[in-house]
Amino acid sequence: RPDTMSMEEPLLGGKPGEKDNSSTAGSILCCLKGTDACSFTYGFFAGAFAILVAQALFWAFQSNGATSGGAASIGDYGDGVVRSGYRWPTKPMIEPISKKKFSAEAKGLNSELNMLMGVALRQKKVVGVNFKVYAVGFYVDPVGARRTLRKFRDYSPAGLKKNQEFYDVVTNAFSFRKVLELSFLRSVGRDKLRDTFNEGLVVRMRALLGSKGDAITEEFISVFEDVKAGQKLIFAMDKGVISVKVHNKAPVKFASSELAHSMLDLYFGKNPTVGEEVKENLIERFPALWIK
Repeated sequence: RPDTMSMEEPLLGGKPGEKDNSSTAGSILCCLKGTDACSFTYGFFAGAFAILVAQALFWAFQSNGATSGGAASIGDYGDGVVRSGYRWPTKPMIEPISKKKFSAEAKGLNSELNMLMGVALRQKKVVGVNFKVYAVGFYVDPVGARRTLRKFRDYSPAGLKKNQEFYDVVTNAFSFRKVLELSFLRSVGRDKLRDTFNEGLVVRMRALLGSKGDAITEEFISVFEDVKAGQKLIFAMDKGVISVKVHNKAPVKFASSELAHSMLDLYFGKNPTVGEEVKENLIERFPALWIK
C-alpha cells in the first residue's frame, strides 16, 4: 500500500522533523474552536479507524471458510478435460522451491486415474540448516472424493486449509482412493528412511492397536530400501488397504485400515509430522473437484 504521508511530516503544521509538543488537551481545545486543522485531524483518524474495522470484518469473514467465491475457475488449472460431467484440470503443478513437476493426473498403483490436489516440499533441519529431502504430490479419486467431501464444496482454499474437520474426513474416509507420491531430491539410506517413518507411525499405531501396532509397523517399514535422488516412493490408500511401491519394485499391500489411517495422519493430522505448511499445500486444488 503506497504511503500517502511521510512519517516526518507534521499533521498540524510545523516543519518536517520538528517535534510536536502539543498535548491531547490542546488538540481537543483546538477542535472546540472549530479550526479546519482539527477537522482534518479527526477526519483522518476516523478514516483510519474505519479502514481497520473493515479489514477486521474481512478477515473474520475469510476465516469462516465457506464463501460464495470458494469454487475455483478452470482458468486456474489449464483448459481441462470433461469426464463424467466434471472438468479435470490439465495443468501440472510445480513445487516452487525444488522445481519438481507433478502431472495433473496419475494412475498411482492401479489403472484408475487420480486427480492432483496439491504439492509440497519436505525439508529436514540439521544444525539449523534446512535440507530438501523430497517433493510430494497428493492425488485422489475425484468421483469418490466429490461424493464424500460434498459438504466442503463451497469452501475457499484458504477456508479449507484451516479446517481440521476437512482434514479428518480426508484421513479417515475409506470411500475414496488417496495416493502420496514422494519424489526424492537427495539419496536417503534404507535405515534412515525406515527410522524416519517408524518414528511417526509407531506412536500412532500403538495408540490404535497397542503392541500389535508395533509389529505391523515393523513389517511395513521393512519394505523400504535405499532411495536415490530422482527415485520415487508411492503410498496408495484404498478401502482400508495401503500399498507401497519403492522405485521400480513391485507394490506390496498391507490390509490394515489402521496403518492407512496412520500414514495419512502423518500428513493431515492435528499435529502432522511433516509440518503445517506441507499439510496445507497438499490440498491447494481441492476446489477443482467441482468445476464443470
